[in-house]
Amino acid sequence: MDDSNKYYQSRHFLRLLHRYEKAISEGHVPYLEADELTDIAEYYMTGKQDAKANQAIKAALDMHPDSVDPQIFLARQKMFYGKLDEARSIIDGITEQDDCEVIYIRAELLIKEGHPDKASDFLQQQLPQMQDSLDTYLYDCTSIFMDYDQWDFAQEWLEQLQDSFPTHPRLPIMEAEIQMGLDDYESAYAQLKAILEEEPFNSEAWNLLAETCVTLEKFPEAQEAADYALAINPEDSNALLMKANAFMQAGEMAEAIEQYKKYLTYQPDDLSVQISLAICLSSEERYKEVLSELSKAELNALELPEKKAELSQIYQLMAFAQSRLNKHSEAIYFIKKAWDYCERDQRWRCAMTEGDIRLQAGETKKAEDVFANALEKCPDKGETLFNIALSYSNAGYNDVAIDLLEDVWTLYGNEEGKFVVPYIANCFLRKNDTENFLTYLKLALSCDREATQMLFHERFPGIAPEDYYAYAFKEAYGFFPKSFNPNDPT
Repeated sequence: MDDSNKYYQSRHFLRLLHRYEKAISEGHVPYLEADELTDIAEYYMTGKQDAKANQAIKAALDMHPDSVDPQIFLARQKMFYGKLDEARSIIDGITEQDDCEVIYIRAELLIKEGHPDKASDFLQQQLPQMQDSLDTYLYDCTSIFMDYDQWDFAQEWLEQLQDSFPTHPRLPIMEAEIQMGLDDYESAYAQLKAILEEEPFNSEAWNLLAETCVTLEKFPEAQEAADYALAINPEDSNALLMKANAFMQAGEMAEAIEQYKKYLTYQPDDLSVQISLAICLSSEERYKEVLSELSKAELNALELPEKKAELSQIYQLMAFAQSRLNKHSEAIYFIKKAWDYCERDQRWRCAMTEGDIRLQAGETKKAEDVFANALEKCPDKGETLFNIALSYSNAGYNDVAIDLLEDVWTLYGNEEGKFVVPYIANCFLRKNDTENFLTYLKLALSCDREATQMLFHERFPGIAPEDYYAYAFKEAYGFFPKSFNPNDPT
């Protein structure tokens, strides 16, 4: 993808595109080679300009009916839209079956059909005829499995590439990316740091390092790595995405929103980022903006069959936003739509959202019923019960929330379950029960520092979490506890 984007920005391609578009605007199609017209069609496809892509590929087939490239494009387009039988028919009709691109797309089709093992076997069978360009073939096969997130098979093909061509220039970066795909982020981190020692201007490595650091929760380092990539290329959309993800995971939602919006100026139809932006806006209680972003996401998901599974989450988020805007009937409308698109094993999530909406509207009995359904169907009862408790607390039912949080503590056990303590403290704060609030706040930091800071940093701005209790005590009684000295920097 990165190589394609670089080509689309090259002087050669831009001249080619200008020539083509000028001729089209004048009412005729210029004569171009099949691969040139296919490149133009692929460029339009990346921008989701399907009509223009189809026009360019039709011209390629009209001028070069037996050429492989436009037929490969058509087959891949059918695969993209889930029309696998039609893709196979196109592939079978190509005359040059021993062309590398035909071999590759046959393997891709097998992967799309759920048979990566057969795809790997098929590619292995072609090895004898690929000896003249073995390095390219092994590299391409590795890349295919990487592109489809088939990391175990990618590792097997990478090992063949390493054995045959141990100095191949792409080996280190591919190894790091496969380690990431296999969830071995510590190894990937070390590998990427080593690459950057040798190649400090390698923007691909900086981007992968940023992504790795986000997963390892090294958020400042992730932001720094993304900044290095942006220094190399200020229009690097992937670096903007990694920076936004780092801010989001660190809970810095305002900064995440800014970076996601910048990213969407380059990739306006990225559905997953539209959803992430909506989640960040929701956390900042900017619900009208949430609905605006989700309307765009809804249109994108409806256009692409393989993205319709995302509609349930989109409608759940819409329902939540409408609920917070006190538009109960609209919220119920969207949660019903969410149920329609929800996969069976995820239906408990819809129940959780509906329960929250019912609570916000004061429909406690209906909320209780749908929460019971969620608890029955969910894979992790402790986590689900915890989230139900938060819904009750957010809706103002703090006595119920405290009881549920204590049930969670019991369920997990004394040590593992103590993460609920800051949340119990928050419930007592919302109840204006100062004595119990102080009791639990005093324990909170040792039970879950991150949650304590998240819940109370706005109440005690500029104050170290270790001092929250002392300042809360002073709020309640007018003086600090005897054991606390506000002038002691330690």
